[in-house]
Amino acid sequence: MAPAEPASDIAAAGLDLGSTNFKAALIDSSGRLDPILARPAPPLTGEGVTREGDPTSYADAASELLRDLCGRAPQGGVLGIASQRSSFVLWERASGRPVTPLISWQDRRAADWCRRHAGFGPEVFQRTGLVLSGHYAGPKLAALQEADPALAARLRRDELRFGTLESWLIWQWSGGRQHQTDPTMAARTAMLDLETGEWSDPLLEAFDVPRRALPEVQSTTGRSVPLEPGWTLTASVADQAAGALAVFGDRSDCALINVGTGAFVLLPTENPKERRPGYLTGLILGASASPRRYALEGAINGVGVAVDRFGRGPTELPENDPSPDAFCVPDSSGLGAPHWRPETTLVFNDAARALRPADRRRIVLEGLLFRIREILEDLAPRTRPAEIFLSGGLAREPFLGRGLAALLRRPVEILEIHEAALTGAARLGAGLSPFADPPSHRVEPEAAGTYLGEKYLRWRVWFESVLTG
Repeated sequence: MAPAEPASDIAAAGLDLGSTNFKAALIDSSGRLDPILARPAPPLTGEGVTREGDPTSYADAASELLRDLCGRAPQGGVLGIASQRSSFVLWERASGRPVTPLISWQDRRAADWCRRHAGFGPEVFQRTGLVLSGHYAGPKLAALQEADPALAARLRRDELRFGTLESWLIWQWSGGRQHQTDPTMAARTAMLDLETGEWSDPLLEAFDVPRRALPEVQSTTGRSVPLEPGWTLTASVADQAAGALAVFGDRSDCALINVGTGAFVLLPTENPKERRPGYLTGLILGASASPRRYALEGAINGVGVAVDRFGRGPTELPENDPSPDAFCVPDSSGLGAPHWRPETTLVFNDAARALRPADRRRIVLEGLLFRIREILEDLAPRTRPAEIFLSGGLAREPFLGRGLAALLRRPVEILEIHEAALTGAARLGAGLSPFADPPSHRVEPEAAGTYLGEKYLRWRVWFESVLTG
């Protein structure tokens, strides 16, 4: 087969370091992505609360994707990276050798530390916009040091460096010359002051993390970081932030529901001081050349993993409920917003446990819809967003769009370009407006799924019994 001809009018490359898949693409000056290459993210291992991967495998997988683009991209091409949030690694400053696994955001080893330090939660919430949760790097670093005094000593002696996934790759690809991250990624460590955009000394002291171990916080866009082999990093951003920027534009009265390995409900806000109990306030753009942008967020942890456990779809959305007494809490990586209970994972009631796997898949999807409605009602209690967008890999499951429209009794816009994070990263890397105005198709409420509204009320009663039981 003849080698591919280099594409013309290439503006940048985009790389999306997702939890399930890594994806890469080139973007032209009109904002069109082509080709979109993908490979599975390296597998995670671990039992119980532990979820970790091999840092070298992550670097190799990302490097291979970029090499696959090289035949189509001009030499010296620019690159924008979107990365899964909160996953991190520690490595030796001198050699670059990792001394910990890549510890996934799904890892909950710090849950006990958070319980013992619950009194610190209000300060974390006030400074970072995050709840005190074992999903974030700050508590995990504290827990790691408690468990391994030798590791703690090496951090204090300035022998080690900390970085989220994209920071680790930038270090590797720059030959150890660049140790940096952007505000949207730093904000998900629970160590960044949301209003100042700087590492917070009181939080670093609480988590026992020396500032010199941390990456320098650089602008989301407008950077110029030479990387091997021949790429120049111009932007890096958290994946959910990239997806939100690609969709929101100047809209303020809308919601984005991104469903993949996790599910995230995001609503734009202009106020970094806005706090909702049990919910997150986060950065979605920290660029020096434009105003910072923020979003309120509710997380449903690990729902994609829960859906996949019960077979492949599509799952039919029936007109009448085949299992009216079957209920589920779909968070497989610990119950997320607004409850934050790491010990509550993928709960079925007796009626749901008795079902065959295909039917339990439907019950998990129903549980996801009910959790989405719960979060939307909390984040927009008085007026519903004018537009609701559904994106992400799991948005390809027709049950979700049709079911959400039926449950909310209003139209839902399904993004036809499911790679919102990849699109956002590539556009930022190219210096284009992050707003992609992606094409979508509208799903109207229909006869199928009308039972969901009444079932949601009964699910809430059952769910309350799970929370109080």
